[in-house]
Amino acid sequence: MTNSNVDEVLEDLQAGIEILVECEVDSISGESGVSAVFERIHNSVADYLLLWNLETWNPNDWRHLDSLRSRLNHKGRGGVVILSSQSLRVIGTNAPNFFSWLSPRVYALNHGADLLTDAEREGRLSALREWSGQSDAEVIALAEAKELPTEPEYGEWLVLLDREDLIER
Repeated sequence: MTNSNVDEVLEDLQAGIEILVECEVDSISGESGVSAVFERIHNSVADYLLLWNLETWNPNDWRHLDSLRSRLNHKGRGGVVILSSQSLRVIGTNAPNFFSWLSPRVYALNHGADLLTDAEREGRLSALREWSGQSDAEVIALAEAKELPTEPEYGEWLVLLDREDLIER
């Protein structure tokens, strides 16, 4: 991920999390250093945090973060840490305890690639149609009338149809 698309990635992540998890999301930049990040985390009322812009941190910053890591989960929030491959290597060396929290859930972002192929998308839509016995048009009509059931499958359906605008918040 390059600096030129960070804003787009943050916006997409924040919107997606707000829709799927139905909670407030706060975006926290690491540009001011570890202490400022912890201050923002401590003062945030959001249920979910996006931490980013940590690329300028040096090994001492990561060691400092590692020493304060238990404070990160103080309020039981969810979160996403956005890192470059290079920063991930620095964390593994200088913040091993923090890295152990992340390592089972590290994903590479292929920015601009679709999450599903067209065939996979159509297969999932077909499964949703079979599951509900409804057509795409019926689901859209229910959403427009604000009568769509609250099961998450309906939200997924609308996302697959590129109709996130109909998901009630």
